[in-house]
Amino acid sequence: MKMILVSVVIFYSRNIITPVLTVYFKDALGLSYSQVGYLYSLYLLVMFATDVFTGGIADRYGRRKTLAIGLLLYGLSMALIGAFRNFFVCAPAYALAALGSSFISGTLQAWYFTEVKTRGLERNEAKKAYGLLRSINSANSLLIGIITATIVALTGMRSVFYAAAVLNFLGALLAVLLLNENYGDKGKSILSIVGEGISFIIHTHILRYLFIADMLFTFPHLHFIYVWQLYFTNVLNLKVETLGLLYSLKSVMGILAGFLILWVGKGKKESHAPLFRVSLSLMFLSYLLFAGMHAKIIGVLALALYSLGEAIYFTGYTLLINDVIPNEYRSTIISTRMSASALVGALFYALIGRLVNFSGLVGSFALMIPVFALLGLIYIWVFRMVST
Repeated sequence: MKMILVSVVIFYSRNIITPVLTVYFKDALGLSYSQVGYLYSLYLLVMFATDVFTGGIADRYGRRKTLAIGLLLYGLSMALIGAFRNFFVCAPAYALAALGSSFISGTLQAWYFTEVKTRGLERNEAKKAYGLLRSINSANSLLIGIITATIVALTGMRSVFYAAAVLNFLGALLAVLLLNENYGDKGKSILSIVGEGISFIIHTHILRYLFIADMLFTFPHLHFIYVWQLYFTNVLNLKVETLGLLYSLKSVMGILAGFLILWVGKGKKESHAPLFRVSLSLMFLSYLLFAGMHAKIIGVLALALYSLGEAIYFTGYTLLINDVIPNEYRSTIISTRMSASALVGALFYALIGRLVNFSGLVGSFALMIPVFALLGLIYIWVFRMVST
C-alpha cells in the first residue's frame, strides 16, 4: 500500500505537464520547431550520459535514497521552467530535469521487482500486482487530464509546472518516510556493478534483442510525444484546453491495458507474445489513420488506438525484461536500457524539427509506419528464443 501511494504521487508529479509540454515550449515560450527538438535532444543526451551511473548508484547505495534525490532535482527544474520564459534558462533547467529523471528511471521499478523477490511472491502474483498498479496509475491519469485542463483554463500553462514542482518535492518526502531501503549488490563499487551489469546484457541473447527493440521503438514513441499535441491544435484546430481531455482518453486506454495484463498473465513467458502482437497492430493502424484521414473523430479514434497499443506494449515489455534481469544488477540494467534509448532519442530529436518542417505534421506519421513492421519481426525472433 505504501508503494502504491508513493507511486501515485510520483506518477502525478511526472505526468501533469505531459498534456501541454510541447505546446508550452512551442507557443507560450515562442520556440521554433527546431528549438523544441533541441530541448528534447538535450534532455535525452543528459540521460544518456548519466543513466547508467545513477543505476549503479542505486544498486550500491540504495534505491530509496536515489529516488528521493531524483525527485528533488526534477521538482527544482519544473519550478525554474515555470518561472523563466527564456530558452537559455529553460535549456539548463530541462537538463536538470533529465538528471533528475536519470536518478528516478532505474529505481522505482527496480525497487518493486526486488521487493517482489524478497517477499517471496509468486511470479503470477507479482505480474498481476504490477498490472493492477499500472491500471491505478492510468486511472489517475484521468484526473491529471482534468486537472491540467482546469489549471490551464484558470491560471495558464505556467502554473502546471509549479504544481509539478510541488508534487515532486512531496514524492521525495513520502519516499523517505514510507519506503524501506533495498539494494542490488552493495558490497561492490559502482563501476564494478555497472561493468558486470553491462557484461550480463552482452552475454544474454534475449536482453540484446530487447535492447534493440527498445531503441527502435524510441522513434515512433518520441515522434508521438512531439507531434500529437500539435496535430490536434494545428491540423484539427482544437483548442489547447481540450488537450487535457484528450490526455484523459489516453488514460482510459491505459486502464484497459492494465486489466488486459491481469487477464493474460498466466505464468509463462509465452503469454506475453499476444500482448506484443495486439499492441504493435493497434499502433500501426493508428498511424495509418493519422497519416490518411484528418477528420476530428478519426483523430480521436487514432489517439485511442495508439494509446491502448502503447500502454499494452510498455507493460508487456517491462514484465518480459524483468523476467531475465537478476536483482543485483536490476537498477543498472534498467538504467542502461534507458541510456541506450536516450542516445537514440537524442539523435532523433535533433532531427525531428527538420523532419516535420520537411514532411509536415501529417507526413511525419507516414514516415514512422514501417518501424512497427520491423518491430514485429524482431519480437517474432525474441519469442522463438523464449520458447526454446
